[in-house]
Amino acid sequence: MTAASRYKVSTFWIVIAAASLLANVAARAAEPIVALASGGDVDTVFIARANALYRGDDAGRRWTRVALPAEIRDGAIATLAAPAKRQGVLYLAGPGFGVWHSADGGRSWVARNNGLPSLDVAALAAHADQPDTLYTYVPGKGVFRSEDAGARWKWIDNGPRGPIGQFIHSNMPGSMQTGWLFAATPKGVSRSMDCFCLWQDAGGLVAAVTTVAYDPREPKHVYAATAKGLLLSTDGGEEWTLLSAPASRITALAVSPTGTVFLGTADGGLYRSNDQAKSWERVDA
Repeated sequence: MTAASRYKVSTFWIVIAAASLLANVAARAAEPIVALASGGDVDTVFIARANALYRGDDAGRRWTRVALPAEIRDGAIATLAAPAKRQGVLYLAGPGFGVWHSADGGRSWVARNNGLPSLDVAALAAHADQPDTLYTYVPGKGVFRSEDAGARWKWIDNGPRGPIGQFIHSNMPGSMQTGWLFAATPKGVSRSMDCFCLWQDAGGLVAAVTTVAYDPREPKHVYAATAKGLLLSTDGGEEWTLLSAPASRITALAVSPTGTVFLGTADGGLYRSNDQAKSWERVDA
């Protein structure tokens, strides 16, 4: 084979490899974003696809893939939580592997399932003000709380009547204890003080809610996504207003400590708003 022939063959396989790589990247980008979190690092957002996790620094302008433990690679991530006032701390959870904790931005992971009745965790939330306090939901078993960063869990409540798909803790005033939990359910948004005195419907949405988030700077500002679109309540869930959204199938929401709203979609799109969801910018994730 001549040098020219060898060059043509090499070029052919380089082109094939590049095309394959681009196809894989495109396929990965089209996978739904199942969870978002932004907490201790004011300019950092984490996005989860079913079997992959990414860290976006500088409000999602620089991206790094985060390695996952072997126990999670065969599972499906369902939820993320990034506590306030803790730089680099992240929790993730999902059915079949329970709750996992990283104290170094995802470089190492430790399972945190002591006291949970099952590893089939569906939802996870970090307390708005107490970095070591977490809440998790196990379908059919209820809501559990940990006050030591997930080292031990205790049952605290049955949860709302409908299953919880995702929930958050807010330090909105008016609670008999330290705050409120807002839960996305098939029948709307459910709300409870964290004394767990009673779960109540928030605002009468009467629609399946896929995800909820709140603005740490304005705790009464709660976002919810339904099939009808993106909704905002400025009074803690009493009334809701339909907002303009960049996509119809919203699967994840998060608001950073500085007020940046992040929105993930079923087709893998990630969007960012710096003006309380009035306008949106597509993020290259």
